[in-house]
Formats: sequence, structure tokens, C-alpha cells
Amino acid sequence: MKRKALFTTVSIICAVIIALLAFTAGYYTHKGLQSKSLSSYEWYINTVKKYYYYDVDESVFTEYGLKGFASKYLDRYSEYYTKEEYKAIQSSNEGSKSGLGLSFAYVQGKGVYISSVIGNSPAYMQGLRAGEWLEGGGKGGSVTPFESQSDFTNLVTSAKDGEDITFVSVSGKEYTIAKAEYTASYAYMATNSTAWTFGDSADGGLAMYENVNERITYLPQGCAYLHLSQFYGSAEKQVYYLLEKFNASKCTSLVLDLRSNGGGYVKTMQAIAGCFADGNRQLAMVSRDKYGKEMRYNCMKVTNPDYRVSKNIKVYVLANSMTASASEALIGTMICYGALDYKNIFLSDYSEEYNNWVKSAGEEVKTAQTYGKGIMQSPFTNNRTGEVLKLTTAKIYWPDGKTCIHDRGVTVEDGCVPIKVKWEHTLPDEELQLACQIISSR
Repeated sequence: MKRKALFTTVSIICAVIIALLAFTAGYYTHKGLQSKSLSSYEWYINTVKKYYYYDVDESVFTEYGLKGFASKYLDRYSEYYTKEEYKAIQSSNEGSKSGLGLSFAYVQGKGVYISSVIGNSPAYMQGLRAGEWLEGGGKGGSVTPFESQSDFTNLVTSAKDGEDITFVSVSGKEYTIAKAEYTASYAYMATNSTAWTFGDSADGGLAMYENVNERITYLPQGCAYLHLSQFYGSAEKQVYYLLEKFNASKCTSLVLDLRSNGGGYVKTMQAIAGCFADGNRQLAMVSRDKYGKEMRYNCMKVTNPDYRVSKNIKVYVLANSMTASASEALIGTMICYGALDYKNIFLSDYSEEYNNWVKSAGEEVKTAQTYGKGIMQSPFTNNRTGEVLKLTTAKIYWPDGKTCIHDRGVTVEDGCVPIKVKWEHTLPDEELQLACQIISSR
């Protein structure tokens, strides 16, 4: 197999994948309001009053507990972290993780639903994919049915690193997986004849490998499928190397899969946006804080033409109700610079069964649209203690300076195409197959 080296790994800390839906200005940290004479509580309140985008009634500024105050009075994207917690999150976002590398939900009467699997994780390497349903599992050769979410959680948490866990799918397929440290991969690409994925490099970190077994045979001739799961770690370099293969293969169309991509770092979005903006430093987005102050974020200049998608390439996007934040910003950049048309965006239109399950879990039902997160979070560090307060600080606008998709998303009303789908992800990928049929018919 062929490979192309990326870069070295960093220390492993985080154990599970968490979709934070955070569009974070991660390349800088605010240093204001950090006098050594201030208590943690005073620093916290002063920071909220000065930077938080929304108004907060000052009468609620009481000794609530720093985490308790954030969860009760701030929006869902703002959070308080201890020094240790934030360090773990930063390490995880850079791609260093441990565990199985999956996220899941228990559905009464159906089993354990696998909602995501991180590239290059133990689960991924053993063939487990998003959309699989598991009915049971165990250690030491014994398998028992999953009758609750805690059955699955207790099995996973009780296993030691390196200890095999066997999972059995509803269809009878077995997966034997052991928790381990790994470097996350956030992208891969396939055509109808071959594919390129990222795995462990012999000298540490990740390398790109050609893997024919991951090809997608039903893709139209000349079409490549590029999956991007998050805007973290080495995502931009992975996309660059995949686009190099895309251009070398003389592909004529690209399906960019942003389904369930909850976002990530601004700088990563800027780097990838440059691939679709002729490599120029054009405006990618504008942020406006509560004082009306604007910050302009440009697409990063992509000097290597092999890393760019030319304007004569037809680009399609797959998106769903969990396509959020940086993903929506990237879509906006592509639309504003003519790399993408609304009619070429395919939106997951979920089944009644799935929507009812989401509703029963107390979540807002969203279908045939993207999530609708057009706000930015910024981290503020207390130099005295190392604690961090991540706050919503601005609204985000597309390069036209007018469009903000917050609490709206990209929808079928914009001209996007809805595709009926049973669940968030299915095996096989019925949604991608339907999208390919539409692409071939045009």
C-alpha cells in the first residue's frame, strides 16, 4: 500500500469522542481580566459581563458554583473548565485520543446505535462504522444482550486497555475491539475504483494509504467522495493530500460529505475554504460581537494548485441536522464564491421513527436542514489558576456580510434537495446511494 507521511503524534489523554458543536477561535486565547488579586469567581463574572454576547441579569451573579452558573445561565455552547479539563480537550482536538473511538445511543427495542466512529480508532480499524446496530456484547467469549444504555457503558468502561470486547450486531456480525491509544483521522476519500485513508505511520503520527477495499463501487464515473468528520487535528492537511489524489486521478466531480460534522476550529475552516476559493485570501466570514466590532477571517492562501478544486469541477455536499458551525461556514464560503450551488446540497430528511425518537429524548427535531449554528466561542484563561471559560462572543456572517444561518440553518427553502433517510446514518449508506442516483440523472 502507498502512503504519504503527515506529522508526529502528541500525548494521548481523551477517552471518548464528544461533538461539541463549537466554532472556536482556537488559535488564540484571551488574556484579559486576570489580576492576581481577583478570585476565580470575580474573574469569571467580569469576563462574562465584558465578553459574553448575550445579556445576563447581574442579579443572578451569585456564588452558584462556576460550572453550575455556566449550565444554568449561559447558552449551551458556553462552558467552564478546570485547567486539567481544558488541557485534555485541547489534546483531544489535536487528534490524540484513547478508547474505542465511537459514540452511541441506546434505542429501546432496537439496540445500541453507533452514531459515529473516529477514523483510525480501534473501532474503525476493526470495521465498525456509523449506522451499525449492536444487540449484545461481552468479554472472555461471553455475549449478553444490551437491554439499556448502562449495559453498553458498563461493558466498555470495565474493560482495560488492550482487553478484547466482542460486539454482535443485529444482523449477527461480530466485532472484536480493544481500547487503545490512537491518533484520529478526520478525512478519507474514495472513487469507484480505489480509496485513500489515513492510518498510523511507522515513525509516529499519520500516513496516507491507498486502500482499494474502501472504494465505493456505485459512485458515478469520474466522481470522488470525500468525507470530512470534524475541523480539528490535521484535518486541513488530510484534505490537501486527498485533493492532490483527486486532481491526479483527473476526477470531474466531488461529493463532500459534511453529515454530522459539528465543526471545530476557525483556522481549520479557513485553510480548507482556500481549496474552494481558487487558493486566494478571499473573505471567508465575518464575526460581529455585542459591541458591533467586526473581525474578518480570510480563506488561507493555498499556493499548491494540486490542493485546490478548480471552478470547472462540479461539487456536491451531503449535510444533515448535525452539520453545524464550521461546516455551515464552509458551505457559505463555497456558495458565495461559486464553488457550490444550493441545488447541489443534499439534506437528510429523516423518517418519522427517527424524529419521534429524537423528540422522546427531549431534543429539538430538525430535519431537511443543517443545524443552524452561526455563533463563535472564544476561550478566556485565568493566568492565576489556569482555568478556562469558553464563551459565545460573536455572531458569524457569510462572506456577503448579510447571511447568518444561526437558528435557521441551510434548508430546502434555499433550493437544497431533501433525501429521505431512515436514521442519521445507515448501513449500507442508502443516502449516498440516492444522492449518486440524482447526480447520475442530471
